[in-house]
Amino acid sequence: MRDACVRLRGQRVMALCMLVVLLASCTDSSAQSAGPSSAVSTVTIQVVLNVTPTAPETLVAAPEAPGEAAPATSTDHLAARVNGEEITKEQLERELRRYVLAEVGGAAPDSPAGLELAAQIREDVLEGLIEQVLIAQEARASQIVVSDQMVDQEIEALIALRGGRAEFESWLAANGQSEQEAREMVRQELLTQALRDRILAQLPRTAEYVHAYHIVVATEAEARTVVGRLQSGAQFSALAQSLSIDDSTRPSGGDLGWFTRGAGAVLWPEVEDAAFALNPGETSPIVQSPIGFHVIRVVERQTRALTAEDTAYFQQLALERWIESLKAKARIEKFP
Repeated sequence: MRDACVRLRGQRVMALCMLVVLLASCTDSSAQSAGPSSAVSTVTIQVVLNVTPTAPETLVAAPEAPGEAAPATSTDHLAARVNGEEITKEQLERELRRYVLAEVGGAAPDSPAGLELAAQIREDVLEGLIEQVLIAQEARASQIVVSDQMVDQEIEALIALRGGRAEFESWLAANGQSEQEAREMVRQELLTQALRDRILAQLPRTAEYVHAYHIVVATEAEARTVVGRLQSGAQFSALAQSLSIDDSTRPSGGDLGWFTRGAGAVLWPEVEDAAFALNPGETSPIVQSPIGFHVIRVVERQTRALTAEDTAYFQQLALERWIESLKAKARIEKFP
């Protein structure tokens, strides 16, 4: 069941795909923050978002010289502005070239394939740059500091990973990147890690799980027949194996396994809601979903530690909600 569920809600969580590649094999680092955050253990999945983006900058015009008109402010060079902080078209084009180089295997960014890809991903790349600015602003507001020494350590780890200084510089050149740009990307990732850790520390470690079985048939009339046969003493698993139209659970007698609310393990919220309304040993009324009519039975129910897969899912969801909350509170301007 879980394999059929779309677990990744956006491949660009905080738009740091290149940073993930850059740091994938590096040593762990941590940023220094203004204060610790405490872990929360609860059976309720709840993401606590307590973030305040940096206030927009106040721009003060210089006094005009006598008899001299103030120059017009132009945005022609801008791709976006985030709380007054500029993202230039040059920055966007440089980032686009890097993504195109990575995606088309080194083909020229101005080749037909490169131009087509750039047109497709331009908005995503711009969103990534906007998110990077928001994260940096939030880090400043939270008094998170990443020292030059911490960046140096990560760069040294990258050099070692690549096999030495010469190989590292060749790798940078192949990716259209200077060492200074690599340092800034590392700094951005360390800031992101520190903020991410604060958010994730607030997530629960446990949740209520149920272990349920179901039988799915095509019509309500068939479902009523299933209910009648169960009431007459028929075995649930045997009916599921002979009647259920759910190919993924039919061989196991309709076993949905253990699952918790909102983790995407069960594709149909109607089934999930019905299962959590039951006590062990109880059978649901007929439940309709997009694939048919379900009869559900819960066999076990308990509060337990989140599985690794559910933990990863809720962490990703929390990070996505966090970055969206930053966007919602920010003043973001995009320019053609």
